[in-house]
Amino acid sequence: MTTAYIKVLYSRSLDTSIDMGNNISASNVSAASDLEVRQKYRHFRVLVIGRANAGKTTLLKRVCNTTEEPCIYDEDNRNLLEPTADRGVHNIHRAFAFASNPQFIFHDSPGFEKGGAKELEDVQQFIENRAKATNVEDQLHAVWFCLVTDAARPVLELEERFFREKRFGNVPVIAIFTKFDDLVTQLYGEDKEEAQIYRDATAYVEDKFQKPLAECDYPPSAYLCFEAMQEPNGNHQQQVKELMKKTADSLGDPAWSYYLFRSSKTIWNFASDMQSNTQNL
Repeated sequence: MTTAYIKVLYSRSLDTSIDMGNNISASNVSAASDLEVRQKYRHFRVLVIGRANAGKTTLLKRVCNTTEEPCIYDEDNRNLLEPTADRGVHNIHRAFAFASNPQFIFHDSPGFEKGGAKELEDVQQFIENRAKATNVEDQLHAVWFCLVTDAARPVLELEERFFREKRFGNVPVIAIFTKFDDLVTQLYGEDKEEAQIYRDATAYVEDKFQKPLAECDYPPSAYLCFEAMQEPNGNHQQQVKELMKKTADSLGDPAWSYYLFRSSKTIWNFASDMQSNTQNL
C-alpha cells in the first residue's frame, strides 16, 4: 500500500485545482517585486477547521516542518502559554504559530460537532471580521477545512451548512481529507487485492465527502487527501507541496501566491517548479 499509488489515484480523482500557470521562481520575479512583497507581507494567516482528532496539529507541524508544539502569541510576539504535547489551542481568536516558522499564523476552530451551531456561527463571524480588517496583517488569507475520512462518520450537517451558506469576503477554503490510510484499513477485506481496496476508498471519499461538498452553493476551492502524516517516514513534503500549490492557486492575488511559495520554499527548500498564478506580479 504505497504512497505513490495513493498519489496517482488521487491525482485522477480529486485534483480539481485551477490551472497553475507560470512557474514561481527568482528568475521570473524581479528583485524589486520580491523586495516589495517581503516588505508588505510578513505573515500568512490560516484558519484551520476540523473535528477532534482530525490531525490538525500534525498537519501544521508538517507544513512548518517542525516537531515543536505550537505557542500562542500576543501582538508583541510574547508567548502567552508554554506549549505541551497534549494541549490543544481551540480558541479561534487566539493566533498561534511555531517559534521556528513565525511567517505562518494559524487560528483553530474545533469543528462543528452535532449540535455545535455556536461553533459554526463563531467561525462565520470570525471570517467576516477578518475580511473587514483594513490592515493586511490582520486579514485572513485561507481556510483549511480538515475532514477525517472515517467510514462511520461522513460529512456532518453543520459541515455541509458551512458550504451552503454564503461567507463574507472571498477567502478560499481548501478541503483536506485526512487519515486516508485509516479509511483504507477500515475498508480492508481479505478477499480484495490492494489496488481494489484503494479504489474502494477513493470512491468512498468521492461519494461521501467530495460530492456533498461540491454540490453546495459555496463549495471548496480545491480538494486534496492526506495520509500517514503521523508516520515519521511518510511522504510529507510532497503532500505539503500539493497543499501549498492548491492554496496559492485559490488566492486570486499573485503577490500573496508568491509570498506563500516563498515561505514554503524557505521551510521545505522546495524546487522552483512550484507553480501558481503569478503572471501579474
